[in-house]
Amino acid sequence: MARAGKTFIELLQTCRQSSFVDFRLDGAIVRDLSLTSVGQLLRNNLRTARNQLGSGSSNSNPIPLYSGSSNRSVLESLDMVQRANGNKVLKLPIGLLVEEARTNQLVSLGDGFALQLPETLELHTTYLLPPAMGSQFLYQLQRQRKIWWMRWSVDPGRYFISDMRRDEADQGRTTAVSICARFLDRSEHAQMVELERLELSEGERVGERQAAIVRVGHNLDRAVLAILMDTLECAASERCVKIHRKIAPYKCGIVCAGEDATDANVQNDLIDLSKHLTYVLRAANLPVHESFSFEQASPALDRLDQIGVPYVLLLSAGTLRTGLLQLRSRDTTLSETIHLSDLPHYLERIINA
Repeated sequence: MARAGKTFIELLQTCRQSSFVDFRLDGAIVRDLSLTSVGQLLRNNLRTARNQLGSGSSNSNPIPLYSGSSNRSVLESLDMVQRANGNKVLKLPIGLLVEEARTNQLVSLGDGFALQLPETLELHTTYLLPPAMGSQFLYQLQRQRKIWWMRWSVDPGRYFISDMRRDEADQGRTTAVSICARFLDRSEHAQMVELERLELSEGERVGERQAAIVRVGHNLDRAVLAILMDTLECAASERCVKIHRKIAPYKCGIVCAGEDATDANVQNDLIDLSKHLTYVLRAANLPVHESFSFEQASPALDRLDQIGVPYVLLLSAGTLRTGLLQLRSRDTTLSETIHLSDLPHYLERIINA
């Protein structure tokens, strides 16, 4: 829920004050967007999640997806894929994933607002389908894309599917629909942001075949900003960024108890244990933020909350004796006791749940 009195510009300024992005506000234009190292990790995770989404069809009958090229037409990309597959004839349906780097782009950011991006990345997926599948597939895919956005949100109800629009210029053969988000919807400053656009073109010719084509596209940098706006609009404090654990830049942090810093041997042993746990967790594909400082837990946890780390391992001298440690949750601020032998499997399970 939006906090009372917050405007869209104030929401953008809150994002700018975070540890993820920096930009310059020029009236209603966001200029010179840049990502911090943490913001870049979030961007990479969103990109990976987008490409791992799947085929847009049911899991029992997935549509094969291949990498295409922004420098090639759909037909040329299909020929490239066909050659890579031993010149086997590719049967419809089929999908092509394309990433297109662009410069000096003006990207919509709601009514009257825009992103001016010196460099950016557009993500496109093109589905080629038998003509009879087009309308049903568009309906299924728009629901899937909405659910994808809802999955990462602290306020899933903000996402919705726009009304369908037909392009009369081509005799209504093209149908478009958008995945949108409402921000500040309980205030007079409500703003709607289009996040993705889906287009269905019917009766297209691809080489010698006729096909229905569904195109999906979104801007990756706008997606990063939208995720931050979603998180920070609903946050009780900008000091805690509750990014979904699956796309968080780091899955875990490690903090050593400050009261143990006076004993050099204990301190060295805890640092060695921290390094070992970092190795174990990273080997399990769980990125760890390295912060082996010895201080009071509160400021260390505050810094990790600010970059969205969902879980923190709290080590102490007792951990060296018993193997027990505290696992602290960012979202609840509560801790539970676990054993060193529970890692990495227990953390894997709750991250991927």
